Amino acid sequence: MARRLTTSANRWSVAVVGSGPAAFYAADHLLRHDADVHVDIFEQLPLPFGLVRYGVAPDHQDVKNVTERFAQIAAEPRCGFFGNVCVGDAAGAGASSNLLPLPELRRAYSAVVLACGAGADRELGVPGEALRGVRAAREFVNWYNGHPDAVSHDFGLADCEAAAVVGMGNVAIDCARVLLCGVDALRKTDVPEYALAALAESKVRRVTLLGRRGPLQAAFTIKELRELSKLEGVAMALRAPADAFSPAVIESAKGDRARRRIVELMQKLHVPDAADGSDGGAADDGGRRVDVRFLRSPVGFAPSAAGGDALGAVELQRMRLVGEPSVAQRVEADGDAPVEALGCGLALRSVGYRSEAVAGAPFDDQRAVVPNEHGRVSGEEALYVSGWLKRGPSGVILTNVNDAAETAAALLADRAAGLLGGGGGGGEAIAPLLAAQPAPVVDFGGWLKVDAEERARGAKLGKVREKVTDVDEMLRVACG
Repeated sequence: MARRLTTSANRWSVAVVGSGPAAFYAADHLLRHDADVHVDIFEQLPLPFGLVRYGVAPDHQDVKNVTERFAQIAAEPRCGFFGNVCVGDAAGAGASSNLLPLPELRRAYSAVVLACGAGADRELGVPGEALRGVRAAREFVNWYNGHPDAVSHDFGLADCEAAAVVGMGNVAIDCARVLLCGVDALRKTDVPEYALAALAESKVRRVTLLGRRGPLQAAFTIKELRELSKLEGVAMALRAPADAFSPAVIESAKGDRARRRIVELMQKLHVPDAADGSDGGAADDGGRRVDVRFLRSPVGFAPSAAGGDALGAVELQRMRLVGEPSVAQRVEADGDAPVEALGCGLALRSVGYRSEAVAGAPFDDQRAVVPNEHGRVSGEEALYVSGWLKRGPSGVILTNVNDAAETAAALLADRAAGLLGGGGGGGEAIAPLLAAQPAPVVDFGGWLKVDAEERARGAKLGKVREKVTDVDEMLRVACG
């Protein structure tokens, strides 16, 4: 559909909170399907792109290229960008950001779409989780991607030879790959120099991925697993019970082509568990290696034998699958198996991101989502939700295309049915509220300045970009 400028007589406005994939795809759908709508995107950080900028692995630059499409959306005359604006309350605002309560935003716009993702982590809830060395995978991902909140993190890589990653999703594999792939594979990416320096000093040589269920239930994609299996100079073994790829398992996977291909690849990598649950006495020649171990559930973390609060091992309960093989197959603890101890100095929890409540909007704390029906926030008028805040932290970036389209279509249908008011002036009404605060607001032109600066710094270092990782510096560059 060709886009045209709207007239002041029939213009109406929608605010989108967040600037990651869910936000931009929602904005795109609205702009393409209603020539009179104006969409303003609000982002807590000064810079846009959310999960793409701070969540995608640095050696997956092709995935990050989706920001070129987002930039085209933001360049539309009917799309505005308000960076460095926290929608919610003071608890979520940074020291240098502006604060905009959700009720104020709702008064100014005909509709508001919440698309602010998931900025917290799920915990395991087991003893020892507070030990130094037990960290959230999200923290590690933010650190190697240059998120301003993670720059000062220290993962003790120079003092750690073995690491464990709890989880079997793509984020877990990304973490393992970054720990083992070697600095040379990352030098030309957008990994910040501080992270490259720390990874160069890393002594991590063995990484174990741990999953409480079986191969058929693994959440990673075949691309991620294949990349991990082909790391240069890294030995890999996928450890599971001898019957993990029984005829019944293979038959169950046949109905889903993607699942069948993953199972076939895992079968090639399979090394049966030893009877005692160990790694079978695999030789440790000092080289780098990764083990993917299924049917192991962390039941605790033990301190180092040296004392203090440093992590020494993750304690594992062997699990067993119950019932007929399927993706949803139930798992239970194997009460006859002793608890195993896997020595490690770093353990990354990769058991799911968690969305946080937006002050002024309903929130299901148990599911960590905004309750909704097809994107319409339950019990609210003119309030919508998209992305992880809507469905939970699942899927890949492109999953948000259909998800956002569903939400935007519901919004447009409500508009056509006369269920949305005219709004209270949109961005023009919000501007004075933000101007009264001391912190600057960054428009998309400000991001383009930072983008140019990062690319220029990167070019001097022979890499894609060198990210600006300090909020105050972001604001200086963007507003200079």
